[in-house]
Amino acid sequence: MSTHELKVTSRQPDGKSAAKQLRREGQVPAVVYGHKETPVTLALNAHELSLLLMHGGGRGLLVLKQEGQPDMPVVIKALQKHPYKPRMNSVDFLRVSLDEDITATVPVVLTGEPVGVHVDGGVLVHALHEIVVSAHPQDLPEHIAVDVSELVFDGAPILVREITLPAGVRAVTDGETPIAVVNPPEPEEAEETLEAATDADAVPSDHGNATTAGEAGDDSRTGTNDGKE
Repeated sequence: MSTHELKVTSRQPDGKSAAKQLRREGQVPAVVYGHKETPVTLALNAHELSLLLMHGGGRGLLVLKQEGQPDMPVVIKALQKHPYKPRMNSVDFLRVSLDEDITATVPVVLTGEPVGVHVDGGVLVHALHEIVVSAHPQDLPEHIAVDVSELVFDGAPILVREITLPAGVRAVTDGETPIAVVNPPEPEEAEETLEAATDADAVPSDHGNATTAGEAGDDSRTGTNDGKE
């Protein structure tokens, strides 16, 4: 539920050529809108934005800081990525009020090792990777941690309604949605395990061949003796 800051500067919306020039200078064009106020065009440092996104700061509350202007609380509404270069082409920010709930998508992080995996050999299935939540902007978590340690082999899944959310955060995603479950191994995996166990219990093939050869040798000697008699 940390709040991150971004330094921004004003810019004039002079079209595509001006936006391209900003990018060449290591800047990212941005727009702030919402709350029935006039949209504001800004620019921000591309490297600082990359660091913010890399460390998960793009999902919660941001404070845009511009010299000579009041701080502006926002959330990222949309990011436009370059089609093949590792950079952002533009950012859309949404103004927010610290006294009003907003809806946001938050990633789900599984913690712990399920009993059904390390004891019974089951397979952990991470079924839900994101949860939609509602909260004041400053209360939005960067992720939701879900402990899966108690999941048993082929048992009931953990549902959205069963997890504990931070104070002030409410789940919008259907409470009956499964988050994680431990399933039996896939048929191919189970078959490979069975084959491995069977091979371990079987008599080595060369020992079997030696026994057969010995038996054949006994038969041939018996035949020779019979001929002599």
